[in-house]
Formats: sequence, C-alpha cells, structure tokens
Amino acid sequence: MENKGRILFTGMAAETAARYEPGLFEAGFELVLESDAGRAVSHLKGEGFQAIVSGYPLATGQLGGILDMMRAKDSPNYGTGLVLLARRDRLRAAAGLVGRGVNKALSLEEGPIVLRIVLERLVEVAQPMALRLPLAIEVSAIAGRQHQEWTTDNLSGSGMLIGTPDPPKVGGSFRFSLALPDGDVQGDAVVVRHTFEGREPVSGFGARFLSFQDDGQTRLLQFLRNAGKAGKLET
Repeated sequence: MENKGRILFTGMAAETAARYEPGLFEAGFELVLESDAGRAVSHLKGEGFQAIVSGYPLATGQLGGILDMMRAKDSPNYGTGLVLLARRDRLRAAAGLVGRGVNKALSLEEGPIVLRIVLERLVEVAQPMALRLPLAIEVSAIAGRQHQEWTTDNLSGSGMLIGTPDPPKVGGSFRFSLALPDGDVQGDAVVVRHTFEGREPVSGFGARFLSFQDDGQTRLLQFLRNAGKAGKLET
C-alpha cells in the first residue's frame, strides 16, 4: 500500500477523529491527532502534512493562528490544504471561509467516505506534475549544519522520492540543489513521508517542494515535459 503521507486532525475529540481513521488508513494516509488547536500550531511550525482537517468553530483566534502558520513562506505546510468539519447548523458559516485559506467545508453528519474523497482530491490537485521521472538525479541538501548528497529515484514537479538508509525525520525541511542538464535547480523542500519498508521498492523518503529560487520551477517542469516527450516518464 502506498504511503500518501500524514493528515493532521485538530479541534475535535479523539472519538470524532476515530470515525475517519480506518478509511484514511485504507487510502494510504496516516492520521495524526492534536485535539487542542492551539497546540496544533506548534506541529504546523515544525512538521509537514499532506492536509489539515479541523473542527469548526474553534476558540477565538485559533483558526487564524492555524492559517497564519500555513501562510508563512518558511512554513513546511505552505500550500497545504485545509478542510473544516462542522455541525450541519454551522456548515454555512464554515463554507463562507472557503477561498479565504480554507479549501473545503464538510458536515460532520457526512459519512467518512466523503472526507476521504475530498482529501484524495486535495492531495492530487496539490501535485500538478504527477508524472514521475524514474532516473537518477543528483541532489545536494543542506539542513542546518548538515550537508547530504542523495540521488532521486523518482522526480516530479511537486516533489521527489529519494532512496537512503538514513532518511531525515518527517516534517523536517531542507534546502536542495538538483543537478539538471541545463544547470542546477535550487529551492526548499519538506520531508512528508518515509517509505514502507518491504512494501515499496525504494527505502528512503518522499519530499515535497516548498519553493524554488529564480526560474527553477519553470526549468524543472520544462525538463520533465521534454523527458515525457522522449518517452522516459512513467505515469
């Protein structure tokens, strides 16, 4: 089963989150619960998630704190999707926040399958270049004072899969330099998952791109398009 990454649940009781866990696990997601939305901000500051699901309404200022942390340019969750779960009588108010930092508002009365579908679509939309290049590309990475040299096993416009026996911790961010034929592409990335040992051909980790320097993203996407036309990409 593919490991699609972690989903942070907050602003709700453990028994509420537990309703959704079996379906999300089946879909390849890992549910991380921090019921206290105030403490969830600390998680968002240092850990990367594929999506965030929050109960609604929250205490005054807590939703704003979550959104501010997600919007920070150096946040490992910059661009991550946010879904609100509200009682039916509060759904209209929650839906009014869609487009203002919130991606979707759902009723708590909806079945768990609805949230699963929404999250799968959010993650898919967040990966605009789903084609993966199964070639070895050299990667230089700097995290704090540590310098690493890796090689990609798969590369896409949204992230990369790297094989290594000693993967960095999930949620950790690093500055990368990809050695492409027309010059290095540099930027920042966050570790979003470790591979499942024995279930995936690569032992290592998956990283999502957070930002690029200069025209790096444009050049990376063009590189992938050219490789696709040459028949080197797998879908």
